[in-house]
Amino acid sequence: MKILTGCFYHETNTFNPNKTQIEDFVLYEGKEINQRLASTKIFEKNNVNIIPSIYATALSSGIVTYDTFRYFADKILYTLTQHQDIDGLWFHLHGSMVVENIASGDLQLLKEIREIIGNEIPISLTLDIHANIPKELSKYANIIYSYRTVPHIDQMDVEEKSAKLLVEAINDNEAVKPIIIELPIIIPGEKALASDEPLKTILEKLYSLEDSKDIASANFFICHAWNDTVNTRSSVVVSPKNKKSESIAFQKAKELEDYIFNKRKDFDFNAEVLNPQEAIQKAISLDEKPVFISDSGDNSTAGAEGNRIDLLKYVMNENLKGQKILVSAIYDKEAFNSLASLKPGEDVNLLIGPSSHEKIGFKGKIKAKGDLMGYLNATNDKVGETITVSGKNIDLIISNSGESFITLNHFKKANININEYDVIIVKQGYLFNELSELSKKSILALTTGQTYQMIENIDYQNILRPIYPVDNI
Repeated sequence: MKILTGCFYHETNTFNPNKTQIEDFVLYEGKEINQRLASTKIFEKNNVNIIPSIYATALSSGIVTYDTFRYFADKILYTLTQHQDIDGLWFHLHGSMVVENIASGDLQLLKEIREIIGNEIPISLTLDIHANIPKELSKYANIIYSYRTVPHIDQMDVEEKSAKLLVEAINDNEAVKPIIIELPIIIPGEKALASDEPLKTILEKLYSLEDSKDIASANFFICHAWNDTVNTRSSVVVSPKNKKSESIAFQKAKELEDYIFNKRKDFDFNAEVLNPQEAIQKAISLDEKPVFISDSGDNSTAGAEGNRIDLLKYVMNENLKGQKILVSAIYDKEAFNSLASLKPGEDVNLLIGPSSHEKIGFKGKIKAKGDLMGYLNATNDKVGETITVSGKNIDLIISNSGESFITLNHFKKANININEYDVIIVKQGYLFNELSELSKKSILALTTGQTYQMIENIDYQNILRPIYPVDNI
């Protein structure tokens, strides 16, 4: 058995004006990618001849340039042309990649693959639960399996599961097509955590369906809300185990659709939601520390630039009552470069903020320099650098790339001791798992920006209408 594998992962925020380029991706090629994919274990156990293509992953960001898409897609397609005797293909994609003039880069990749291998060879996909699934995807993929955790901690488990299903499909010679049903709902990820209702019960229903003899996989895709395309909406995807089970799979998919649509108004925030000033004041007033504040409108894990200074301004104008505040991290290449030649302990007086907004001054001393680590699938990869400036009770991390500090190791690699701080501001929406475990209180600051949480107020141009909550349906 011969299977081609790969990862081409990008979640696109179409409201971020900066295009995503080749250099924004972490790239590995050849056999080195086998060590980074959990599917490798399953394939080796089944004596599969693994044909690795590429492992390319990037932080959520703006629309992917066509040249960037071609650069990575062509590497995959070239590997495929050299091994057209394969029995199957396995890929880890995000499912919400938007390319210049192409609504779904993920779909486009599969179309080009099918042009080479035809329609009989099965393709298995691991996708992010925040994927925007085009209905047309069912023509090109056979197995679709989503993450089941928000925040995401089960990628390796899902990779293994989708690999097992692919091996079974090849052995059984069953290349079935998934049932895809789109729902007229847009849900921001911050309103759909796996531990909370109604997503908790929905996930239980998925597992229950997969215990039956007729269903290979059952999925609910929440959607990626800050992605203005015709595909932006929630969806249900159910794959039958064989062609005889297709009618049952369709019936179960319809039942899921009805259940989820009827629960659409029950999706709500997990954290306490406050306006920016109230968020700062509440965090300072609490006795138990640390308190984490999410700068939700500038959430770089969902594709915002990570360069806004709104919360920094509020912190600088607030009576901090002696508490120590960490702002992590503001992406500002100009400010970073102005500090690059300075050493720890040197005084600084810098201007910080995006060019499209009024910059503010920040005085202090260089506290630390460090490495900036990557996003999902690349948290151990260096993708940039950080400089921390300490000013009275506020420490400010400035980065030369728009990454978010999603693990404790992000702080460690920046040479920052997170335990020194009472309040920590991060460029996130929901807190990622390691930070959530450390936090005594999580507050979501309802800031504006490219990941604005008030979906009904976003100026969408391309989504299909009517859709909840933009429309009252």
